[in-house]
Amino acid sequence: MNKHTPGPWSLGGPERVGEGLHAPIHAQKHGELAMVVWQMEDARIERVRSIDCEANAHLIAAAPELLESLTNLVGLARLGAAHLDKYHAALASAEAVIAKARGKS
Repeated sequence: MNKHTPGPWSLGGPERVGEGLHAPIHAQKHGELAMVVWQMEDARIERVRSIDCEANAHLIAAAPELLESLTNLVGLARLGAAHLDKYHAALASAEAVIAKARGKS
């Protein structure tokens, strides 16, 4: 698997770029990693939110934590009931990062 910039990543506030809005994705070690579309130009003109764009931005910002959480959960699931306490902790972590990916954290 290819390496990626370690998390956590965070989503910055929207910034005007051209006629639309973009939001920066930041990493603790590297600063700004990317700019993602937050609001499409036509949505800005119509003064409506770009719900899909906002959801994409939250999902991208949560990517490293999603990968880590799911990797841990799969590993613990393979261990079985002998490590049920660790499994429940990993499940709680997965639920929290899913909420982050959905922009609900």
